[in-house]
Amino acid sequence: MRTPGLQRLYLQKPLVLILLIAAISVLPWIGMGDYYTKGEPREASVAVSMLEEGNWVLPRVYADEFAYKPPFTHWIIALFSLPEGEVTPFTSRLPSALAFIFMVGCCFIFFAKHLKGHKSFIACLILITCFELHRAAMTSRVDMVLTALIVVGLIKLYQWWDDKQLKGLPWYLPVLLGCAALVKGPVGIILPLLVFGIYLLLIKFNFWKIVWKLGLLALISIIPLLIWYYLAYKQGGDAFLDVVWAENFGRFLSSDNLEIRYNLGHEEPVWYNFITLIAGFIPWTLMLLFSLFGLKYSLRIPGIKTLWKNFLSMDKIKLFSIVASVIIFVFYCIPEGKRSVYLMPVYPFIAIFLSQYLIYIAEYHPKVNRFFAVFSASLIGLISVICVFTLLQVIHIQDIMTSLAVKGKTLYDSGLIGEALAKPTFIYIILLFALLYSVFVVFDYLRKKNNLKLLYTVFGLYFTMNLLLDGTILPAFKDGTSLKPFITEIKEKYPLTENNVYVMNDLLVYTNLYGPNFYMHNSLQNFEKVLPKDGFFLAASSTIERMKSKYGDQYKFTLLEETPNRYNEVREVVQLYKIN
Repeated sequence: MRTPGLQRLYLQKPLVLILLIAAISVLPWIGMGDYYTKGEPREASVAVSMLEEGNWVLPRVYADEFAYKPPFTHWIIALFSLPEGEVTPFTSRLPSALAFIFMVGCCFIFFAKHLKGHKSFIACLILITCFELHRAAMTSRVDMVLTALIVVGLIKLYQWWDDKQLKGLPWYLPVLLGCAALVKGPVGIILPLLVFGIYLLLIKFNFWKIVWKLGLLALISIIPLLIWYYLAYKQGGDAFLDVVWAENFGRFLSSDNLEIRYNLGHEEPVWYNFITLIAGFIPWTLMLLFSLFGLKYSLRIPGIKTLWKNFLSMDKIKLFSIVASVIIFVFYCIPEGKRSVYLMPVYPFIAIFLSQYLIYIAEYHPKVNRFFAVFSASLIGLISVICVFTLLQVIHIQDIMTSLAVKGKTLYDSGLIGEALAKPTFIYIILLFALLYSVFVVFDYLRKKNNLKLLYTVFGLYFTMNLLLDGTILPAFKDGTSLKPFITEIKEKYPLTENNVYVMNDLLVYTNLYGPNFYMHNSLQNFEKVLPKDGFFLAASSTIERMKSKYGDQYKFTLLEETPNRYNEVREVVQLYKIN
């Protein structure tokens, strides 16, 4: 898919090209579509509070709840939002997108120094096109920023050893680790230093030098976090300390003695991490699966001593990458709470090996490479044809799904997708042509014998497919499941103000409405703290029944409006009541 101009840029300035590809993959699309999950508006509301109330230490969000995560990402969101004067989906997602581009660029520089040929470029293309990282780079959450800081921190720690044998203390190391800690707590320091320390022990570096050097680095790096803890404690008191303990230590130690009014959540078995890691590398894990049927296997397995000796004698960058991947993965297997985004720091280090494997398959098992290219082009070609026929009104996706699916959510989502694909917007037409051209290029290169270029065309195919999803389908899905239209409607019909709309805030019992809170500028009041004489009450359908049983003797709840369905961020019908 590369034109002579792109090929020249690849040969002369590959870093510029990889940064350009990473930027195109996320920046044009992050402002498209409203919030459709609970997490995004929850994080964005923290920045709203910072801008509107001026509290940049421990801002109050959602019915007088304080923001328990360290504020580094929210500071960036607020700063990006200053020119517009308000927090938007674009400004709140921008830190994740820029962190992703920054990480990809640093990884390419690091890979290019230690890997030969196409390996560094392909490793970064894997990072750009794989599902998990791409999804995280497009959302208003703290995870992508944390991942970028940890990964770049690990790279710089390795270079500190490789270039200087730990002499001195580069200023950027405590900056990177300190910022990582200000994103999500001590794990931003503990995890990279744990990986680096174990690596140094394996290569038999001086033990006491490891202890005092890494100890000094940890002490300097944690100072900004301790300052924030102190300032936040002065505002939040013991309640703040309870949340800090629960989020940073209770979650990891699976403690039951937690003084908080919510579940830490995400409890999953260990195998969950394996599944999410495999799914996170899609589509490239599919190529790995196909390759299993094209390789020859040997039953001769070296002994443990031989394996260990080979492990320690391998290339140092590969040894470091294995240590980083294994330690981070095992680290996040310990707590009961597990999420796919926790494992994102291992992706660049696994990509080093995955890129070499894909090149090996392309060069020495071309049939596997060609089969995967045919599979990918055929699948995406079929999707392209469906898009064209839907655009021309030849087929109607919702009608087809009605005969195939019975679940209301599936039918609703297919209706949103069908509506998006039937609307001939300029950007949709351009991206659809680009996707069709990508399919054509793959089939064109199948006639040639350059298997490495064929692999590049497959990368281009999935890259273009992501653009179509991000530019057309996902925005329609986000807007169709967002609660913004409902909030806009009730604000126009009823005299809702900053002081007369109430919600419940007890996650052990009720459902929190983070999206409506954001769209009402973080103004929702805590019903149980105020116990108002009258006003409006906003709740999910499950909440109101509990409210009536608890407060039915004191209050009358009159239903005014409700969402037409439950296909939104809280997966319940959201209702507005008049209370008196």
